[in-house]
Order: sequence, then C-alpha cells, then structure tokens
Amino acid sequence: MAKKAKTKKTPEQNGGVKLDSIIESQNKFHGPGTLITGVELKRDPPRLPTGVFAVDYAIGGGLPLHGTTCFWGADASGKSNLCVNAVQMTHSICWKCFQLLSLCKCNEPYRQRAAVIDVEGSFDRSWAEAIGADPEKYVMAVADYGEQYLNIADSVIRADDCGLVVIDSLAALVPSVEMDGDAEDQHYALQARMIGRMVRKMKQRLIRERKRGHPCTVLFVNQMRVKIGQLYGSNETMSGGMQLRHEFSLLLRCAKASMSEREKTKYVDKSTGRNYAQKYSFSIRKEKVLTLAGTGEYFRVLRSKPSDGLTKGKIEDYNTLMKHAKEVGIVKSAGSSWYYFSHKAKKQEDIKTLWRKSWKEKVRTQQEIIKRTKRRMQDDAKEEANGQSEKG
Repeated sequence: MAKKAKTKKTPEQNGGVKLDSIIESQNKFHGPGTLITGVELKRDPPRLPTGVFAVDYAIGGGLPLHGTTCFWGADASGKSNLCVNAVQMTHSICWKCFQLLSLCKCNEPYRQRAAVIDVEGSFDRSWAEAIGADPEKYVMAVADYGEQYLNIADSVIRADDCGLVVIDSLAALVPSVEMDGDAEDQHYALQARMIGRMVRKMKQRLIRERKRGHPCTVLFVNQMRVKIGQLYGSNETMSGGMQLRHEFSLLLRCAKASMSEREKTKYVDKSTGRNYAQKYSFSIRKEKVLTLAGTGEYFRVLRSKPSDGLTKGKIEDYNTLMKHAKEVGIVKSAGSSWYYFSHKAKKQEDIKTLWRKSWKEKVRTQQEIIKRTKRRMQDDAKEEANGQSEKG
C-alpha cells in the first residue's frame, strides 16, 4: 500500500500569527505607536530651526525633534549663544507648520515655550534679549545639585507647552555627595555616571513624548576635555566620557575661528583693536539625521556699529545667505536689476539691507533655501535611480 506524501503546513496552520496581528496586540497592550510600519515614519520630519543659517543649513533645517543634540567645544566657542538662538526660535514659530508666527496660516497656531537648565549659573538676561529671546517665553531652572537638575529636566519635558529643554552644561553638574561631603573626600566617576544617566533618561523620555504626539527636543551643551597621555589620534574628549557619543542624534563641535585680513577691516576697531564681531566655526562629528553640509562659519556681532549695519547680538551671515539664495533661484538677476521673490532691487546690497531690517524676511529666506535644497537632492536621487534602472 503506497504511503501518502507528507505535506508541509503553513505557519498559520501550525498556530502561527502574522506580523499585523502582533502590531495590533502590542499597540493595544503597550500603547499606540509601540509598533509602526516604515510607511508611518515621516520622510522629512520637521526640525526646530536655530535661526543661524549656517548651522540650520548644515544640519538639514534645525534640531531634530524627539532627538538629542549636543553642542560641544572649548570655552567661548559660541555654544551657549547658539542655545539662546534656539530658545528664540522656540517661541517664534508655529509648531504645526514650523513657520514663523507672522507667516503661519494655521487656524490656531501651536505655540511652545523653552526651559533653560542653567547648571553653570551664567545665563545673562540682557544678552539673551539682545539676541532676541523673550524672557516671558522661557523658564529657568536653578537648583542645588545635579540630581535635582535631572529631575527638573525630566519633569519640564513632559509639559505639553514645552518644546525645547536646554541643559547648559553637562560638565557643570555636581553630584549631591560632593556638595554635602567634605573637600578631601574622594568620589570616583560619580559625575560621569550621573551625566550618562541624565542623557540616557532624556533620550528615552523623548521616545515616550513622540509616542503621545508631543513635539519636543533636548539640547545639551558640553565642554571639551583633553585625554592625558594620548600619543596618537585626537586627544579631545568630553565630560561624561565616550559613552555620550552613542546617545546623541546630532553632535556639533564648536570653535572660535580666525578672521582674514579683509574681515578684520570690517569687524575690528583700528583705534582700540577690539572686535565688533567674533567669527565662529563648527563641524558635524556625528549625524543620525539628514544633513546638507559637514562644516560652516558665521559671525556674531558683539558691539553695535550703525555705520556698517551691525547690531549687538545678531548674526552677520548675509554673504553666505546671498550665495545660497542665488544657487536655488530665490535671488535672480535680470539685466541691471535683481529680484528677490516679488521684490525688485537695483543691487544685491539692497536685498541684504532688507534682510537686516526684517528678521522675518531673513528667516523666511533661510527656510526656503533649505526646502529647495532638499527638494533638489530628492530629484537628483530619483534621476539617478531611474538611470540605473534603465541601464539594468
């Protein structure tokens, strides 16, 4: 008698389940958003702009939402100034369309505030106002020791109207044991462990906030340290150790930059030798998000000089802005005239003067340049993919 051939059973016949049912059950058990498909991820998620064009252009539009960003560098390298710019943009944009409130077309603009965890105790209100931060639109945290700062940061990020938490800086966090103990007591790696705990906890907190639909981000500031006895490679490191590099979505190395002789004639007072502006540079050391450039430079005005259009606290990057505006077609020349959107000017300097007088126009131009650059990148990628498919 012939034996019947055994037929293999499908996973469903063996009692297996499909992934869609797992997604449904896990989202029901752990909460919506625990398991999602790749289609549900935004192709180009919104960013919180810093207001500094060179930085926003390089990092792809601004600070990534629900991600941790760190500005890291030596002293006086412009880290805290960039943070104040981000605080200014937090209360200046609508968090639905991420346009300036003056350009927002939403029925009810979604406004957010910022929280500054001032660990160093060096935040200056007058300088922040010169940059553009409204003191009524941000809150300050001044605590006694590091663990309190950690708990405060974890609390404020859960507020529905808090979009940005700035922690300045990680290197200044002091454990409570050091505060309460004697000066001669030895405490090994307490600060490093506390810094690592803060960064890990804030990173996971942002994941929870993303699941419940709360747009927010955290901006860390950290100081540069030097490895002792380093013979080969870079001897630069940061407080908290190398573990922190694994936690950040975006890491920027900030530094002072030297001016050329041509720049010194404009930004240095010949009689006193004092600078009207300081030049800063930065480089992206880690990126888990889309970026458009690896490095950049900008000027920060330190003292007003009305004759040259310099205003204290503002960013002087109009040459860079004009260069990119020409590349993407926002600024065009026709004969002896120049066109900026619907505005007509006799020369380029008239457009720069317009940007100096209207901060709204400058930010609008910055966002439009980044938008068009990203669109061009997508079009180039599609053309390259179509060309490869035709060859295949």
